[in-house]
Amino acid sequence: MATNPLIEIRSGRAAKTTSLRSLGLNPYPSRSKRTHYTKAILDEFASHEGKTVTVAGRLMSWRKQGALAFAHIQDQTGKLQLFLRRNLVRPTEAGTNGLGYAETNLLDLGDILEATGKVVRTERGEISVLVEEIRLLAKSIRPLPDQWSGLKDREQVLRKRYLDTILEPASFERFGAVPKIVAAIRSFLNSRGFLEFTTPIIQAQYGGGTAKPFKTHVNALGCDMYLAISHELYLKRLIVAGYDKVYTIGRYFRNEGIDRSHHPEFSMVETMAAYENYEYNMNLIEDMFRHIALTVFGKTKFTVRGHEIDFGLPWRRVSMPDAVKEKTGVDFRACQSPEEANEKLAALNIHEPQPSIGEALVKAFELTVEKDLIQPTLVFGHPIEISPLAKPMADDPRFVERFEIFIAGMECGDNWSEQNDPVHLLETWRKAYRADERDAGKFHTLDFDFIEALEYGMPPTTGIGPGIERMTMIFTGQENIDEVIFFPMMRPTISPLNASIYGVQETSLAPVEDLALSFEDFEALCHDGAIKPHARHLTIKPHACLWSVASPPGRSRASGHVEIEGFFPNSVLRLSGFKISSEERLSEDEAKKRVLDVVESSLMTFLRKTFSECHVTVSPATVMRHV
Repeated sequence: MATNPLIEIRSGRAAKTTSLRSLGLNPYPSRSKRTHYTKAILDEFASHEGKTVTVAGRLMSWRKQGALAFAHIQDQTGKLQLFLRRNLVRPTEAGTNGLGYAETNLLDLGDILEATGKVVRTERGEISVLVEEIRLLAKSIRPLPDQWSGLKDREQVLRKRYLDTILEPASFERFGAVPKIVAAIRSFLNSRGFLEFTTPIIQAQYGGGTAKPFKTHVNALGCDMYLAISHELYLKRLIVAGYDKVYTIGRYFRNEGIDRSHHPEFSMVETMAAYENYEYNMNLIEDMFRHIALTVFGKTKFTVRGHEIDFGLPWRRVSMPDAVKEKTGVDFRACQSPEEANEKLAALNIHEPQPSIGEALVKAFELTVEKDLIQPTLVFGHPIEISPLAKPMADDPRFVERFEIFIAGMECGDNWSEQNDPVHLLETWRKAYRADERDAGKFHTLDFDFIEALEYGMPPTTGIGPGIERMTMIFTGQENIDEVIFFPMMRPTISPLNASIYGVQETSLAPVEDLALSFEDFEALCHDGAIKPHARHLTIKPHACLWSVASPPGRSRASGHVEIEGFFPNSVLRLSGFKISSEERLSEDEAKKRVLDVVESSLMTFLRKTFSECHVTVSPATVMRHV
């Protein structure tokens, strides 16, 4: 380890800081005298030519040729060339912390510099600063990764995002779009009379959604509390308090899976508007997306998951029953019983019996319609069985005043007219409540404090809740949520190299609560009584991976695993070893179908036979392609 090249480079650079200090220079001064960003000089060269400016940024290139030197510094706005002549650069001076031309040999790529000089255009036509004074603002004692190849290791990209954004302008721009989107949302809502409130992240009672919470303990109060899965119930309290239009842009924490479109910690904007219903929000969300598109990106057309999406066009609005009928010819509104609805599902090759007509409709929608909703679409009229917080429709109380946003086949928000009848809401919550699954995230928990607030009277109210990361994925053309989260959640670690450098022990991590087993081991443990469900409702989430095979060309191999929720109270059970064979290249849709067929024929059959008292459902399969 002692001869590791990085350790040698680091030691050499650290030695240069000692040399700088011996010259009376501070390698880490407290401030800069910067007057201009690089982009302003490049964009307005005519007004800056011949004038003295001070710029600052990271040293990204350095080429010294005798009495001349050329460099590029990079700041938040871009790159600019520095042009140095030995006879023009002021000598080293401890009082100003200035670095003479000869002492520039103590510089390295990655250092943070400040340069003062006149703006010129070189003989080759490149806009530059002809340097008269150069100062070191921060010595970099670790080398940057190779600028041409960048970071290639995916884990390093996620763990050291700061290096990714230094080296990749596209990454820098993408993450920079997030605060701009948030600012655009604020300006849009503020202009429409909304007031922004801060709502609690640490909550005595989590609620406003169905998700497994993170639990914490508040020492000062001597009680357990929860991190917010939603801020909805607090916004409604503000409506009761007399504020007509309120919103929060907050953090949300859901102790569930991590995949291409889900992350345990994320951001969302939630609104509540009094004296309105869900139709108001249809207009609000459509106008908000259009405002962001034009304000932040200056256009309305975007490429989302391979599709050209135009936010400048009116969004389609369709009821869920009509959307299913258009796609399949089946009108679930005509069904008289769950048995009849399940027969309709079976005719659509969906062999997952549902407990109600409404849930059968939802299953048909998810598996036949959702993926084909490409242009922005508002799907409204959800079954009441899955919408306990929404108001029933006056003309057909089997459905509620609720809508979801779909863009490029992706669900991008859920909104409804809020239930403000406290007696009806409490009854609905009580019917769903199961004490043995208190924190499983399967139902809305009982919040008597909120019910009390409703009993004082809340006017007709409606809200929206689009996720900031989902919106950013759409506007920046990303298909993986990690690409829009600067600090994705990962298991903590310290590398052997860093352990050696810093003189610490490599981290010893606690085992992950989630359990991974082969299907054969799982089956045997269940038969022996070693494993049994914790909950009466089991949810299976299938995942398939597509692998390209070198020979024969064009063929793909697929593998699969599943996650099961319901066996353990605070963890997920993962089963591996599901094989999907094919002699030809599989599409993502075909891979989803194959993995669902395998799960149905093996795991579902086993669970229903072994644990007949449990209700088992399967979520849509996710597919990841590895090239």
